[in-house]
Amino acid sequence: MRRIIGGILAAVVAGFCLATPARAQNREKAWELYPYAGYVKFGSTAGLDDSPSLGLDFAYHWTKRHEVEFGFGGTSTNDSATGNFSADLITARVNYVYNIFLHRRDKVVAFVTAGAGVLDFSTFGFTTDPSLVGDEQDFMYNYGAGIRFFGGERAGFRIEARKVDYAGRGAAGNQNYLEVTMGITLVLGGA
Repeated sequence: MRRIIGGILAAVVAGFCLATPARAQNREKAWELYPYAGYVKFGSTAGLDDSPSLGLDFAYHWTKRHEVEFGFGGTSTNDSATGNFSADLITARVNYVYNIFLHRRDKVVAFVTAGAGVLDFSTFGFTTDPSLVGDEQDFMYNYGAGIRFFGGERAGFRIEARKVDYAGRGAAGNQNYLEVTMGITLVLGGA
């Protein structure tokens, strides 16, 4: 009997919490943190294995619709042909984000984003060609879209897809990859 009463009480509390209207999650002068886990799919010409990624984005909302976002992320992979090389990609970027409100209480917020930054590409392994091993920093630009689902006024779930293009030196030429990420987004402060 206690389990039944406890279950009913839990259902009522959960229903009340989920049914209450949330105030605007995207607030002017608010900061947003987005630690994420993702997956990187490299282009066919890169010769690299697809791999998981981790990162942290933080943004400043100067209005509800407009924000600037700073991001750091990275992945570690191997060459797909021989497996003799390992590569680490680390990115630092600045993006403009435009928010599109899909729910009247701002519980669902879609967005588009674009920006530029620096990609550090480090390779290491055994080879007879020493030019294949080393570090290089390349200019990169990216664009993408995503959606946030807020359960309260301060936290939500975020999914994003981002295409990254960069110009590798030497024979590598222009390269790109697609990164899909998901994680918890936290909104701090604001007007």
